[in-house]
Amino acid sequence: MLRRFGKTYLFAGQMPNFFAYVMLLSWPVIMAVLFKKLPADRALVWSLLGALLFLPMETYFDLPVVPTMNKETLPSVVAMMLCLLMVPQKIKFFPQSPVGTILILAFLISPLLTYISNTEPVFWGPMGIPGLSWKDGLAGVLRNAMTLIPFVLGYNLINNAETRKNFLTIYVIAALIYSVPMLMEVRLSPQINRWVYGFLPELFGQQIRFDGFRPVVFMGHGLTVAFFTSLAVLAAAALLKGRLAGARARYLFILLYLFGVLFLCKSVGSILFAVVFVPIILIAGIRLKGWAIMISASLVLTYPVLRAADQIPTDDLVGYAAIIQEERSRSLDFRFFNEAILLEHASQKPIAGWGTWDRNRVFDSETGEDISVTDGYWVIVIGATGWIGYIGVFGLLTLPLFRLWRWRKRKAEFEEPHIIYGIALMLAVNVLELIPNATINPITWLIAGMLLRCRPQAASERAKPEGVTDEKLPTPHLHVRQRRGQKATAQDTPALPTHQRATR
Repeated sequence: MLRRFGKTYLFAGQMPNFFAYVMLLSWPVIMAVLFKKLPADRALVWSLLGALLFLPMETYFDLPVVPTMNKETLPSVVAMMLCLLMVPQKIKFFPQSPVGTILILAFLISPLLTYISNTEPVFWGPMGIPGLSWKDGLAGVLRNAMTLIPFVLGYNLINNAETRKNFLTIYVIAALIYSVPMLMEVRLSPQINRWVYGFLPELFGQQIRFDGFRPVVFMGHGLTVAFFTSLAVLAAAALLKGRLAGARARYLFILLYLFGVLFLCKSVGSILFAVVFVPIILIAGIRLKGWAIMISASLVLTYPVLRAADQIPTDDLVGYAAIIQEERSRSLDFRFFNEAILLEHASQKPIAGWGTWDRNRVFDSETGEDISVTDGYWVIVIGATGWIGYIGVFGLLTLPLFRLWRWRKRKAEFEEPHIIYGIALMLAVNVLELIPNATINPITWLIAGMLLRCRPQAASERAKPEGVTDEKLPTPHLHVRQRRGQKATAQDTPALPTHQRATR
């Protein structure tokens, strides 16, 4: 018997209520109001971030050929439409970086290559999964194009120091707002999503840790909420780094408060990220920040190769986890086991992967039962799209980090470098998180796009007046002091460029 695998709810009889679909349908209207009332960069960040924080999980519209419209894809598509219709700035769909353009093209065409190499069905005992059709290949291209929309818009709209600072400020404000329902669920248990949208998106038992509750709110899982809070702590640290003495007390209080909320999320990995990277943001210089960024990006790109070659000391890591908590040790060992069987399955189609409809998963050869769990985003990408898809996805996510590393060696500086490197460390932490988990969303792509647009200026360029090239620079003149009431002659007045005379 052939069958396709779709989304199922973990609790029988629990589905999104009518209000959940109303919220999803009304979000484009809310976005249109934001784009009308706010500058484009702030409207974009609030639209994407607000959708992730407040729209319901597992609520979607499944249209033919077109990829599923949910809380991630729908706001991205609407944001692109609003930018094309309401923003006067011309949107460039490809970056000026040739490497970035090649990676985008590889990411877009990878579903077609996957479709071509997966037209045959796959059988696991009594169960079979059909081969891919041309509709699956086309849907994959559209899905990847929708995934890249935040990357493209971040590259176009968040392109200077002010807009990047706005991004960090909005992220921290959103975390402060979200901390209220988070603290409620820490005390009462994760129930807000059921109260508002009528269902629980994940197993309730997974949200119990260290004799307490993890907050979930509307983000689907406690790990996702904890990681969002961890990035908010890094954003607050980046803002604190650049503040004057008079404003540091307020931002220090915000940083400590968010760190306390993060501690209550009871996620060891997210807490460790904050403990390690906050001191780097606050204390380390540009050189050490550059090393942290480069090591993070290199680890993400090399981890699959090292894992496939069995060069990762998995037994030692499981032993270290046992020191913290025995349950953490068993969970890590379970992850490593699933990575091993999924990598072995992916090695049968290493170039373009197995495709969608759960073809990348592993099933029991006798019963057809699913025996694999795909936690890490990297193993999901390799299994579904192969190494071509992996290079496209993680190449685009790490390219801005490697560019920062390259510019670190030049005699060049950024305007407000604490903002640039703070955002870069947020992206570095996010790509590191993709090794054990799949915590990737439109904000991840937005950050990568805005960082790819960052370009430093050399010392000689910074000395020039803004908007004035070598040809427009006025010839130096000695200042001529005049007596009161004496008119300046033509010889006394320095010659000004034409564009400056008009303002005079």
